[in-house]
Amino acid sequence: MTIKNLVDKIEKLQKNLSKDGKVYISPSNMDYFAKQLAETDAMQGILITPYLIVNDGRLYELHYYEFDVEVRGAMVRYMDYNPNNMLPKEITESLKPQIAIAIGDKIAYSNAVKEYLKNMSNMEFKEDKEYNPELKNAQLFYQIFMDMDLD
Repeated sequence: MTIKNLVDKIEKLQKNLSKDGKVYISPSNMDYFAKQLAETDAMQGILITPYLIVNDGRLYELHYYEFDVEVRGAMVRYMDYNPNNMLPKEITESLKPQIAIAIGDKIAYSNAVKEYLKNMSNMEFKEDKEYNPELKNAQLFYQIFMDMDLD
């Protein structure tokens, strides 16, 4: 199974939210996605973008909480946020914005996504919710964007 096939499968599961032709994936379905990554045939880069979605359907993209997984090189390497940025400590102390995964290292690929999702599940989004009080009871969802296949 390719990652595209896996994403298509995950997007069809219950508990997701469809809005304006787009699918927002529930945290439980993202956990399932992360577990299935080690079983995929080919690895490719992905970008995981989280959203807070309010009951009435309004959504708030959590751009600074995104996670970029690149498949390149011969080793695993996390990239940190720029130390000069003004992001909340909740982000800079809990998340890494990007990881480069060694080609063929499916276990590291799966584990990196699992770790990211675990850290996201512990987030309170305090600054976002203080700035936008309507997000107080919003729920967390995700979208997965894939690099173009090079085949």
